[in-house]
Amino acid sequence: MNIWQSDDIKACSIFHKDYIHEEKGEIPVDNLLLAPYEPARDKAAIRAMLSGNELFDELFLKSERMFADGIFVARYNGDIAAFLGIDGLKRKAETTIFVSKAYRSMGIGTALIKRSDGLLSRSEAVERSMGACIDGDLASLQFLYKNGYYISYSSYTMERDGGPLPESHISVRQYEDEDYLICQNISEIAFFKMHEQVGMLPAYYSPPNDRERQSFAANKSNIYVMLVDDQIVAVGIIDGQELSHVSVRHDLQSRGYGRAFVAYLVNEIMRRGETVVKLGVVKGNPAKRLYESLGFKETSLHHWLTKYYRPDTRLSRPPVQV
Repeated sequence: MNIWQSDDIKACSIFHKDYIHEEKGEIPVDNLLLAPYEPARDKAAIRAMLSGNELFDELFLKSERMFADGIFVARYNGDIAAFLGIDGLKRKAETTIFVSKAYRSMGIGTALIKRSDGLLSRSEAVERSMGACIDGDLASLQFLYKNGYYISYSSYTMERDGGPLPESHISVRQYEDEDYLICQNISEIAFFKMHEQVGMLPAYYSPPNDRERQSFAANKSNIYVMLVDDQIVAVGIIDGQELSHVSVRHDLQSRGYGRAFVAYLVNEIMRRGETVVKLGVVKGNPAKRLYESLGFKETSLHHWLTKYYRPDTRLSRPPVQV
């Protein structure tokens, strides 16, 4: 079972302080010890436990890279039986829980999700927790429903392993900080409209914020913008071998800009040395046909689930009707 996004770096001390001061009796499984992750001690054992489970191995490595202080290791009689990863304390908290097959149906997953709920529900910054479960994993879905999570949407993971794509003569450059407001607006409106189109409810618009702007600035080497007549019309984000985000200005969609921009980004990922390119696309999103025409093939379907701790403060619609 996988759950997971949470805010600032201060959360690491909050996590460890809460862990130290909570009573051991809060974890109701005999002989279970939950301790903060220590890479030198735990990394090899966790990756061995995740062998053959590529999704969770990627999630663990992402958690370690982005917020290692939010990872906890569960030991049963001295052996690593599971891990819990939380990426901070922010509006949308991403959490990953994985229990080794040998230790399932013992209450360990329930103990970890209670610990996650305890940490997240006490923070005023956290409005919801979100995570994913692979299609067909009925046991995990039932576990999540039992603990207050419900499906928000489903998405395909797609991969492409062919050679470079033909590129059009388009103008693309790397993102700069002064691009933030226009890029944020393009992305939020494009995704808001897509969510309404596929019936993904609730559909929300998130206004600009300083935390996101700082995050974009720190990651600008992986963010690209496409220009037409010197105006930004699309934004794309690369994360390793993954094309993690593509948005085209809503009023300019279906004109071929998306196809040209995706081809450029795929080739940029390959120029960086990757041979396989991955992306995710929401079930029902017409963009899936575009990706298929560029050689992407679906490899899995995941259901994304959400649990609310307090009302969502995002705007229900963009500030002006578009």
